[in-house]
Amino acid sequence: MAANHVTVGIVGGGIAGLTLAKMLERLNISYTLWDAYEIAPPAGASIGLTPNGLRILDQLGIIDKVEAYSVPRDSWEHRDGDDDGRLYTSSYASGACDKKLGYDTFFMERRRLLEILYESIEDKSRIHPSTRVVSVANHATGATVTTAAGTRTTCDFVAGADGVHSIVRREIEAATVDFKMAPDYLDSLCACVYGISASVPQIGPGRAFTVYRRDVSALVFSGLGGVLYWFLFKDLKSPIQYGQKQRYDEKDIEAVYCHMADTMIAPGVRFSDIYRNKKAATMTVLEEGMANVWYSGRMFLLGDSAHKMVPHAAMGANQAMESAACFVNNLRPILNSTDSQSTISVSDAEACLEKYAHRRKDRLQDSMQTATSACRTQLKIGTASDAFLLRLPGITEEQWLSKSLAHLCQAEYLEGWSWNSDRVLFYIKEAERMRTEF
Repeated sequence: MAANHVTVGIVGGGIAGLTLAKMLERLNISYTLWDAYEIAPPAGASIGLTPNGLRILDQLGIIDKVEAYSVPRDSWEHRDGDDDGRLYTSSYASGACDKKLGYDTFFMERRRLLEILYESIEDKSRIHPSTRVVSVANHATGATVTTAAGTRTTCDFVAGADGVHSIVRREIEAATVDFKMAPDYLDSLCACVYGISASVPQIGPGRAFTVYRRDVSALVFSGLGGVLYWFLFKDLKSPIQYGQKQRYDEKDIEAVYCHMADTMIAPGVRFSDIYRNKKAATMTVLEEGMANVWYSGRMFLLGDSAHKMVPHAAMGANQAMESAACFVNNLRPILNSTDSQSTISVSDAEACLEKYAHRRKDRLQDSMQTATSACRTQLKIGTASDAFLLRLPGITEEQWLSKSLAHLCQAEYLEGWSWNSDRVLFYIKEAERMRTEF
């Protein structure tokens, strides 16, 4: 087999790409990863890690470094930003996941998680940052990845982990007969300001706040040391179609902030108090949509390139890790039945990717609907939002917890894995039991 051939080519070095790379390295499966930018850029964004994602990070052997940023969960307060911070309800249910599944939810800087993933990869020669992929082409004996520098690598599979503007998705669409994009695919109904602030005395670690408000709403989470990770969601009123250039600057961020400045987040805390301690902030549109074609030949989509969703419920990155695990679970049987010197056939590759796409589409559809609904409810858009806010004060702790566990017990993980900790095995066992209840 040619020296420039690998089993998996990975386009994109974000959470999805690096997670898949780490999985393949642990299994001694050859791969190459390319990213158009540096690994772990200083983007100023945060990431919410939930039990399904943390279980996978535990399987990859990096849970201790990641959980160095965890804090015990405290209350989650839901307030009305149009009614001077009137409290709808305060819930402690999210903190119960640790006892139920062995892992809890917490926020940290996205850049730091990327650094931990990258640092854990032993053979850095497989990772090529600042290397732009310009084309991917299917052929009988492999898919060829070509970079801007002119290098070519053949692969049995090519993972498009290159985000919402994916070149791999573009190639899949071009290779799909009679492909038609849904008219509202990846349209943006909202924009978001992602921010990180130093702590304020009134908000201790592990607390969360949802502010329901028309036009501009907020989510705030406190992490290790009381660091505040926050999101401001702006109702765009008219959707921005995918492909339309929309760039925001500091003036745009300030304009959104001014809408929220005097809004109560917690007793004694207005959003202006949090913004005053701002360390970083960036603004972007929030594209939404699931690709209707996930693979063609040997190429497939992974993460945001396949399923772009709003940040609510912290599902995007955790679902990307699940997708990486699902692909690996379907890849391993093929490798076990193929001669090490042979190229995986196109028919075997497509059978693998069909199973992967079918399994992930079903699960992601529900996750995306949940996230979209939560975003619209926060911005008080539509009658469904009105109905939910009427029910909100009466939702019990058991109802909050059951909704979360019903989702988490269906999560993907690395099956037949040789490096499972006791916590991983506990989650697997408890999830099996829960699936008979929900």
